[in-house]
Amino acid sequence: MATATEAPASVTAEGPTSHTQNQADTRPANTFGYTRAEQIEALHKLREPFLPTEIRYLPRVWCKACKNAGWKGCEQHPVDKCGKCKQKMPRNGHIDLAYVGHAEATNRLLNVDPFWDWEPLTVDERGLPQFDGYRGLWIRLTVCGMSRLGYGHAGDKTGGDALKEVIGDAIRNAGMRFGMALDLWTSSDLEIVESGGASLDETASSPAQDSRPEAARPRSMSPAETQQLVLGPFLERVRNGWDSLEATLQALAEAKAKALLNELVPFGEPKVPTRVEDMLNVRIKKLRARQAELNGHADTHARSAA
Repeated sequence: MATATEAPASVTAEGPTSHTQNQADTRPANTFGYTRAEQIEALHKLREPFLPTEIRYLPRVWCKACKNAGWKGCEQHPVDKCGKCKQKMPRNGHIDLAYVGHAEATNRLLNVDPFWDWEPLTVDERGLPQFDGYRGLWIRLTVCGMSRLGYGHAGDKTGGDALKEVIGDAIRNAGMRFGMALDLWTSSDLEIVESGGASLDETASSPAQDSRPEAARPRSMSPAETQQLVLGPFLERVRNGWDSLEATLQALAEAKAKALLNELVPFGEPKVPTRVEDMLNVRIKKLRARQAELNGHADTHARSAA
């Protein structure tokens, strides 16, 4: 277990207070000279909507009957060319997920910050990015001196193309933490993602029952989905409250509620896989000791003044 007091997956001097509001406009050297105003302007540019020509659509068949029919469509969903994804898919038996490709995401990042960079959170003995047990990759994306975590996964792909897919997916995921292409996530998509609600793989067993995706039965998220969709934002909140005892205690309660206590995250110096519960308990202990020391100094000062 790591005993360092550094925030999880953070090696910059900027530390967990990088997103606090009460900071001077002049930024320290580790932000590459960007002021707070320039960083806010960059965030606005990242969040600008993409052009319709830059948006792609990924079809996902959710109707089980269509899949059982060999992708030829079922009685309720005949196959036809979709106007969005431009592919032959079951009509009303699939959904089209809007996204931007790696090239479009890279172009946006370059327009905002020509010196943007990303780095893996952990590397192997050869210095190459180290993938986790789910064949996914955690990265840190830095734009205009600001860093966000991201997680990439290539699904069932293998080989060299899978490696490129993982990196591209991680960059887009981290970019979304900056707000890039966030508008492409509809409210229903966010509900499905965050709650593990409506399944895209199952539909009602009765043909007469409503067969829309919203009517599909809930499913639990896979380990890879948990890593990407739950753990990443949680770690960001932990880093933001790294110097606050109350915020860290709340993070521990949140980890218990979301079953994240046994998730492994890079922590300490050097980075080693550490359970979320162990990491938070170490930090809580140090924050309590710091608070007791400050209280002791205050008491001593009060007695001296008396």
